[in-house]
Amino acid sequence: MVLDPSKIAVAVSSGLSIVCATCEKYWDARDKNVPDGRCLATDGCGSPIAGDTFHEYRGPMTVFDKFCFRCGAEATHALRVSNNVRVIGCCTEHVEMIKTLKPEGRPAPNVVIVSKDGEKQVTENDRPAKRLPIIKMRG
Repeated sequence: MVLDPSKIAVAVSSGLSIVCATCEKYWDARDKNVPDGRCLATDGCGSPIAGDTFHEYRGPMTVFDKFCFRCGAEATHALRVSNNVRVIGCCTEHVEMIKTLKPEGRPAPNVVIVSKDGEKQVTENDRPAKRLPIIKMRG
């Protein structure tokens, strides 16, 4: 599948994360007229806000900690969802979104946020914070 950069740009500007906008499963769903902006992921794929790390992603991106998962800008923070190994990048603008948005219909996931200067913050949620290994950003 060849991804159309102009369609990706329109999707991101309308609020879709850059990861989803470059995923073949998202565009396959558009081709099949799947409603409500859903994709063809079958196992709860999603962003750290949903407690996931885009585990069903199929597309050209191979490194997820160097750029913001939402807009594609350079990552200033690293995110790690509890019980997950993959680190997801986030920019300064969108790190506040991680702290405030919660998934509908289920408890908020534990997300550890680490800035490049080493500041550590844990989002508020319904479960007690768990200790996680230290996250180091590459680069």
